[in-house]
Amino acid sequence: MPTLTLFSFISLAVLCIVYIFLITEKINKVIVAILGAALLIVSQVFQTTDQTSQDTAFGFISHNLDILGFVIGMMILVGIVRESGIFEAIAIWLVKKINANPFALLAVLGFLTLGMTALFSNIPTILIVIPITLVLIKQLRLPYFPYIFIVLVMANIGGAMTPISDPTTYYQAKTVGLSFNEVLGNSGIIVMVLSVVSYAYTALVFRKDLQTVKISKDSIAFFRPHSAIRNKKVLTRGTPILILAILLMISKGWISSTFGITLDNATISLTAAFFAMLLFHRDPKKVFTDLIDWEIIFFFMGLFIIVGALEFTQVIDLLSHALIQLSQGNVQFLTGLIAIGSTIISTFIDNVPYNITMVGAIQVMEKNGLWVYPLWWALNLGTSIGGAGSPIGAACNVIAFGQIHREGHHPKFGYYLKIALPLIVLNGFITFVILSLRYFS
Repeated sequence: MPTLTLFSFISLAVLCIVYIFLITEKINKVIVAILGAALLIVSQVFQTTDQTSQDTAFGFISHNLDILGFVIGMMILVGIVRESGIFEAIAIWLVKKINANPFALLAVLGFLTLGMTALFSNIPTILIVIPITLVLIKQLRLPYFPYIFIVLVMANIGGAMTPISDPTTYYQAKTVGLSFNEVLGNSGIIVMVLSVVSYAYTALVFRKDLQTVKISKDSIAFFRPHSAIRNKKVLTRGTPILILAILLMISKGWISSTFGITLDNATISLTAAFFAMLLFHRDPKKVFTDLIDWEIIFFFMGLFIIVGALEFTQVIDLLSHALIQLSQGNVQFLTGLIAIGSTIISTFIDNVPYNITMVGAIQVMEKNGLWVYPLWWALNLGTSIGGAGSPIGAACNVIAFGQIHREGHHPKFGYYLKIALPLIVLNGFITFVILSLRYFS
């Protein structure tokens, strides 16, 4: 059994302080994360006989450079392709096909977000879909909250669908060694069930608001898909680059086993992004300023160090042993505990640090001889489901609410929580039931 040291308590104290500020939103979360990491380094938490505290701490960032590179590459690549107007054109085409029926529009925006998240990751997807949604809300005079809510829910649960859907899923898949098809065949199938449940819940909760919506034919005629296309050169040359990058990320396991060529997502996304910059003569300074959300990148860097301190000081080992004792080694009980518990915890705590912490805890369980395979899917799905539970549950939510506030909409934290909490608990329970039927029946 691992023992706690003074540095263990310092690590826990810094983590708690960081979480308090993340929840209360009194200070920008990037400042909180970086200062928390700096405090741990200055406190000599990472000091060893061979390395300074800073060198060891920065090692936790270097171990996760693939995640940072993947996120940056996808931000640039999707941002450049977005200039073509193809995503807006697809959305407008779908709106015209359904004659802007408010319930059908809710489904279109939700499942469009889900599909894009599975392929592009939820942060780039939110940067594309939220502005489109806000334009539709304004032009068609729609109640804004139901449509914003369904987009955020689908972006979060969709994050569990594939290894490229969300930074947490990517981190978990890469750290544990889970293939694209493995994630899709386990989490992806459950996500499809949860997406139907989420749409039905949203439509039911907001049925009165949606039933009162009256959309004139003139409003629909205002939208023309072809008018959304702004750059045909980017459309015809940039879209194939994006598709090729996604195909390479999907098939990298097959490429490795067949040809012996190892490809990682960061290499693929960054190569595709910089090739697109070269092809379309984009100024790197402008691209780095306009398309990369550096706030998210530095937030991740700070969190890698903060959570790394828990691993370094054996706090994660202790957490793992505590969970095993609580469950008495019953994997089905642990699956339910992690699936449902993760949805609640990720609602109030950003799901990135929580997921990273729990990946380490489950790895320790595995080293102690526990069969942990179902726990990976319980964790992956639970953190993604819980990410939709509050405005601070996930990075994509923070980005989305920034865009929403700029348009003059200011949903209250408590109201959002009241609507979201029943749904995430329901989805967490459904996840546990499906995993139990699949692995324990």
